[in-house]
Amino acid sequence: MKIIEIDKLNTLLILISFVLAYIFPFELFIIVYAILGPLHYFTEINWIKEKNYFVTSKKWIYCILIFSLLISLPGILKTPLFESFKELLIIKSLRNNLPKFNNHFFLLALFLAFSFLFFKKRKQQILIFLLGVVAALLVHQYSLYHIIIGILLPTIIHVYVFTILFMWYGNLNKKSTYNYLNIGLMISIPFILIFISIDNSSYQFSETMKSIFIDNFYKLNTSILNFLGVETKNQLFFYEIVNLKIQIFIAFAYTYHYLNWFSKTTVIGWHKKITQKKSILILFLWILSIGIYLYDYNIGLSILLFLSLLHVIMEFPLNILCLKKIIQSIFKPNKLLQKK
Repeated sequence: MKIIEIDKLNTLLILISFVLAYIFPFELFIIVYAILGPLHYFTEINWIKEKNYFVTSKKWIYCILIFSLLISLPGILKTPLFESFKELLIIKSLRNNLPKFNNHFFLLALFLAFSFLFFKKRKQQILIFLLGVVAALLVHQYSLYHIIIGILLPTIIHVYVFTILFMWYGNLNKKSTYNYLNIGLMISIPFILIFISIDNSSYQFSETMKSIFIDNFYKLNTSILNFLGVETKNQLFFYEIVNLKIQIFIAFAYTYHYLNWFSKTTVIGWHKKITQKKSILILFLWILSIGIYLYDYNIGLSILLFLSLLHVIMEFPLNILCLKKIIQSIFKPNKLLQKK
């Protein structure tokens, strides 16, 4: 498929994602997270692995595995698989204490990604890591830090902000008018939501959906509301206009993030890195993941949280490189053109 056709397709996908999110704000998010999410994790993890993680140091592989495991472990330990061991001191300790450091793990992973990208000597990499530790200690007391790094970074920043930045980065070479339109549409979505009117009486949410959302995703919405300085009433949570608009935005961002990834196979060629054996394995794991979600959404989320976090952290070097290229294009456009 030609690039111009892909850009047109993405214009349509943006519009479809927004319309569906407007009609089914909570349901769409829950469904796409369970169905498209795992397939996105498996395929992107494979692509990044084949790209050597965008860093030269093999130590980065162990770092992302360790950080992803440390962040996801408390949730995994709460599943029925560990029900018989929940009274063990070590299990209790991990479940209660590890979450206190989750946000710092994200921050340290960012510092390490930066160090492995731009510094080759071990002493330099260790120094950058120690600076990350100091930074974590200095900002620990600020709630804004915990909201941005611990909640928004692996969610909205990952699926919305960097989707826009990757679109911008991709356009540095091809200069597609349709892609500029798509970037403009993406940026305009939050502003459209601010000004459009919503009739909350037209929404009816099932108790099952409410239960799944409260058990797993409630914190993201409340964090965004707190970030914006808006208070919400628990008894009206699902029907407050401001929260409906936030959830429409979240559902849109996640849906388009996944669809955008699957639409650009010919652009970055991630499908070429999947062999027949890998295709069978990915298909099996994908079906298994959906089956777990259907059996128990909470268990599915806890088990697959590791893969979700893994693909987010694996992408940190690529995020940094993308930002670097965009900044260069802004401040040194001629130099960037010469490099091409």
